[in-house]
Amino acid sequence: MTDEKRLGRDQPTPGQAETPSTGESTDKIIATLRTDPDSAARSAARDETDSIPVGIADYALTDDETTLKTSGLGSCIGVAIHDERAGVSGLLHFMLPAAADANGTHPDAKFADTGFESMLDAFRDLGGTPARSWAKVAGGAAMLDTQLTATIGERNIEAVTAELESAHIQIRETDVGGYHGRSLAFDPATGTLTVTSANGDVRQL
Repeated sequence: MTDEKRLGRDQPTPGQAETPSTGESTDKIIATLRTDPDSAARSAARDETDSIPVGIADYALTDDETTLKTSGLGSCIGVAIHDERAGVSGLLHFMLPAAADANGTHPDAKFADTGFESMLDAFRDLGGTPARSWAKVAGGAAMLDTQLTATIGERNIEAVTAELESAHIQIRETDVGGYHGRSLAFDPATGTLTVTSANGDVRQL
């Protein structure tokens, strides 16, 4: 199995999925994108803004104050979780509610159920405790004037709510629904999720 498949990526992202050097400290930023239980944690490269980029059907975690960013949220959902006591944060960008609804092999992070399971495993590995954490959620838009697209966004909102409730994670703030795409940036230092909509609106949750 290739590294890209082990990390849950259909295509490699430049600068990411590099194996940490032997002397790299374990307290560096860790991104764990799992498609099997033996997948190892990898260091996550930062982008030109010194942030950690999160792709579609992807997630990343940090145990310092590095910003986590994602874009391309239409009917998809982006959910940031944060454990203030441990200083551990994660950002998941999933596309669909449940892995059982899809055929074939897909990255865990493509779905709410398997994506949360994998990310929360990694979250715990970094020292985070889901039950004392909180979440901020954005996305779930109806991007096209069709019943199918609207249903996907609505089902994703229902799925993320159910997954967070199951993990006993408090939903602190949301920016969901509507008809515009979104980009997200989560700042662990302040706990702020900045939501930039395709129509130019900017909200800070």
